[in-house]
Amino acid sequence: MAGSQRAGGAHGGHIAVPVGGEARYTSPAMLVDLAAVPKHLEEALAASARFLERAAGLDARYRAGEVHARVPAGFQDPDRLLEDVVAEGLPASHATLRAAANGLFYSLPVAFDPAESVGPYLATLDRDATGEPFRFLDLGALIASQPFGENDAEMVAAVLRRLPYAVGRYAHSEYQTVLSLELKAALDRIAPAGTPRHFVVNTGAEAVENAIKAVLLNRVKTRAPDPDRVPAGGALDGRSLFIVSFEGAFHGRTLGSLAVTQRKRARLGFPTFDWPHAAFPVEDPRSVARTRRRDEKSLEQVWTLLVTGRTPGAPRPREQFRRLLAACEDLLSRLPPERAARAGVVREFVEEQRRTIDADELGRAQRAAGVLVEPIQGEGGLRFASAHFFQQLRLLTRIYDVPLVFDEVQTGGGATGRLWAHELFDLPCPPDVVVWAKKAQNGILFVSEELATFFQEEKKFNTTWEGDSVGMIRLLAFLGKLDLEQVRRTGSLAREGLERLAKDYRGLLQHVRGAACMLAFDVVRPDWREWLRDRAFRHGLILLPAGERALRFYPRYDMQPYAIEEALTLLRRAVEDLVGGRDSVQISRGPELRIGTLEARPATLQAVDLEEDVSRLLPQVVALEGERYGNLAHYPPEVLRSGRRPLLQYPAETLASTLANPRACGVALRDRVSQRLVAYALGSPLENHDEIGVREDPRYGENDTFYLQAMAVSPLLRNEAEVEAMVLDLLRGRVQKLGFAAISALIETRVTETGPRWMRDAAVLEVVDDYLQSGIRFVYLQARC
Repeated sequence: MAGSQRAGGAHGGHIAVPVGGEARYTSPAMLVDLAAVPKHLEEALAASARFLERAAGLDARYRAGEVHARVPAGFQDPDRLLEDVVAEGLPASHATLRAAANGLFYSLPVAFDPAESVGPYLATLDRDATGEPFRFLDLGALIASQPFGENDAEMVAAVLRRLPYAVGRYAHSEYQTVLSLELKAALDRIAPAGTPRHFVVNTGAEAVENAIKAVLLNRVKTRAPDPDRVPAGGALDGRSLFIVSFEGAFHGRTLGSLAVTQRKRARLGFPTFDWPHAAFPVEDPRSVARTRRRDEKSLEQVWTLLVTGRTPGAPRPREQFRRLLAACEDLLSRLPPERAARAGVVREFVEEQRRTIDADELGRAQRAAGVLVEPIQGEGGLRFASAHFFQQLRLLTRIYDVPLVFDEVQTGGGATGRLWAHELFDLPCPPDVVVWAKKAQNGILFVSEELATFFQEEKKFNTTWEGDSVGMIRLLAFLGKLDLEQVRRTGSLAREGLERLAKDYRGLLQHVRGAACMLAFDVVRPDWREWLRDRAFRHGLILLPAGERALRFYPRYDMQPYAIEEALTLLRRAVEDLVGGRDSVQISRGPELRIGTLEARPATLQAVDLEEDVSRLLPQVVALEGERYGNLAHYPPEVLRSGRRPLLQYPAETLASTLANPRACGVALRDRVSQRLVAYALGSPLENHDEIGVREDPRYGENDTFYLQAMAVSPLLRNEAEVEAMVLDLLRGRVQKLGFAAISALIETRVTETGPRWMRDAAVLEVVDDYLQSGIRFVYLQARC
């Protein structure tokens, strides 16, 4: 790791590129005589040389401040759906994504071209008239995985030097290479204090899974001599063990990591371990007292889980918790500043406290195999807890002999200005496990000597690959380039800009927070956050969400100051768009699009009454209405519209007005897995409407007829007709309960052929060809309830 005086942006490992038509390609390591190279390799070398020449030129332009975000003309039109502007402005991306439509993915609607990217500027496959690619400025830092800029010269050089390791992938579980052993030696040098042993896997979730296995196996092997029965002291077999995590936590999407993930949407539908969680005590920088109260509440919840072992009726005397907390406070106040001198002091303190605790209570605590916590909750909304909380949590877990596991998948590797985020807390003693991934390019598990005992036993922690060789190359280059002083400088510049922006728009942007290059801010409303993301993307700025209202702002460690200022300028423009048009905001789900179609099986759909929570559900209804009817490409040029909105697409205020009627009825179908609405239908008494055919309806004035005003089904569904029939049947059932005798509707003719039986049997009272000049035939019909 480079020292703090290292200059940012230094170039190492420069690669020479071919000049003119010369048949020799040079690098610091070798000369290649093309006469001795097979034809197919000659072509590959030429392509590589062209890339190196292009990358060198791009890097020079970036360092000179000449590379900027650029989007196609019309991309910022607020009245057009994002899918429409992408199809028109980025046709190559659109076509490439459509060609991959059978893949199950949900992403930004752009095909990026790494060969033309540089720094934080991601190039698109699409080019303008001059052949120059469009570019987006990435402040999601590729989901916290990329510390430095694209096509960084030192990274390029590192990959070229280690090319043989990129060509073949070795199964490191049996076949160690020079590279894999070099990585292990490097991990020795950066291992967090107290966790000197390490194990390499492939992903962050896999590293978390192995951490879970390690603490569970530790309990089973060391605390339960007979794993088939429960000893009198309270230690249990593996089936009764649990791991404590925290509210808002996200630890991965595999089944084990889901057991400690406390985000409902991620866990929904997956059966996993019934493990408990405690409140995550978010620090309030405005009030130390409020923060301390939150700390104490969370610590008491953890303590209760430990002393009871989740055993019903087990004692949990609160005065004991108070005494223990006071003792921890006293120790923290007198800890020596020298870390080497702390070990003995903490050891004596722990032994003294254990002598005051009942043996059965200590035994019950062994049911807790570990406490797992993120030093900063990333996916949970970039939420910070106080150093004081983590200090006391470490002492509490040490007293009850429960391993403390830090999930540093996102935070590890310098993003916070420290190599490990938990170093910010000045812990009285080290953690037992630290998990790292993202910037590590692989998953890495650091463990204490005690927990390392079982890793060699019968390959219980075996994985075929033990990491990816190309990721190892990148990680070694990253560690050689890392400059924590540079990280802190970059983060400080970005945070100052965010704070200026939040000050100018304090009614909209709130709570700028972070550590070094791991920054975020809140948008006052969740729906406005998604709209702001959409607007930022249309200006060429990529921002990623976190939690309910937060947007992350993750600059690359070596991001040029001008690029940071440009990102802030683009964000300001997006904010100004929102402020200027807030009254007519079209609710967006952000810039990601689901590519291709899916089948929504009836068993996965949940009925929803829209009137029960209009404010929360209406944005989803409006988004669904836009997906179904808002695409101008589906209509002839003369379609009637308001601005860029086809009149077939109902605006939010119209739908809200209908639902406000006392006898209104609105239903929707929600996908249980994604929690998104996939269909809706709503209306109110016939006499409240004035569409074509209403005044001529033979039941008009009888006040016993329901008018189906609006209905939409997601166009992404393969079984669209089936889902449409379901939502119509659901609406009819609700309308019957409200006492209506009939249902009238102005609806697409196709529904009389594909809809439910009662709709197919309805009386057609009027036919409207080319309704609203949409090219679609509608019918006015009436059906019995």
